[in-house]
Amino acid sequence: MSSIALRQHILKVGESPFAHNYLVFYGDNGNVVGEFHGLAIDPVTNESVRIGRSSHNLQARRFDGKEWYRPGEAEKPLWQGSYDEATARWQAARDAHDEINRRNLTYNAWGSDLNGPRDPDAPVPDVIAGNSNSVNTTLIEAMGLRMPGMPMMAPGIENSLLRQQQIDQILRNNGLPIPKGGLF
Repeated sequence: MSSIALRQHILKVGESPFAHNYLVFYGDNGNVVGEFHGLAIDPVTNESVRIGRSSHNLQARRFDGKEWYRPGEAEKPLWQGSYDEATARWQAARDAHDEINRRNLTYNAWGSDLNGPRDPDAPVPDVIAGNSNSVNTTLIEAMGLRMPGMPMMAPGIENSLLRQQQIDQILRNNGLPIPKGGLF
């Protein structure tokens, strides 16, 4: 049976640990088929940087096979089913990946949007910034799944990078059900 899981890679900056969440697609045999990451990208070299800053861009990146995967990292299963169903969900994440990268977003280490305080009666502007965890929250939503609790706090998980209408369209385009909102 295939599955999709959220893993947590811990980075240390000085003495401070930071959590980098990423997605893993396991095939029927349990081997890693691919990974999705949100990464800070140097706009000059188009290469990822280990620790991003506001002069970097934010991009979703897809890798075939193992890239960051390390044994012993915290992991929570998000979904399990047939390989065909898993590939439909992974394709939905790819579609969200493409939309995120079209937006040319700014990297913000804390994952917040940078739009500042909002008038509650004004239309919500498009998100202009996020971090790796914001990317993975958005990809999880685009697969019709829910973000699980993880052992370490990961700033940015509260900041989806696409509007709900875009997420719903990605789900429809991939034949996936739109999850019902609310607590019950």
